Amino acid sequence: MPSFKNTKILPYTNKQLYSIIINVESYPEFLPWCKQSEITNKIDDNNFDAMLTIGYKALDENYTSRVKGAYLKQIESKAISGPFKYLDSIWVFNEYGKSCQVTFELNYEFKSFFLEKIMGAIFQKASEKMFSAFESRAKELYI
Repeated sequence: MPSFKNTKILPYTNKQLYSIIINVESYPEFLPWCKQSEITNKIDDNNFDAMLTIGYKALDENYTSRVKGAYLKQIESKAISGPFKYLDSIWVFNEYGKSCQVTFELNYEFKSFFLEKIMGAIFQKASEKMFSAFESRAKELYI
């Protein structure tokens, strides 16, 4: 089961970081290998389904995630359709003085052995870059 986890104290507020991560429709602007994202079933600003297209070179895959946010505390996402047996992520935000301690955890497995062989290494690299991409986005927007 491939996974990634990182915890870091960042010089941003919970609100600033939460707003970047919950804004799924902006992901193609800064997230590696995210080509398209669209909210498909909106319950409210913090709870919705989102369809995303990830790709590398000529290989694109679509999947839908169910996103559940607890405002300023955490954001959970679970793939409910697409090429994954499972794709679960969670962001947890804790105030740390004037900063925020943020933890990102991602666990996934592809349904197809073939897709795992082709996309597995690429997706692992993308997982590692994801955290830094969100951090860079915060720097771009708030510094």
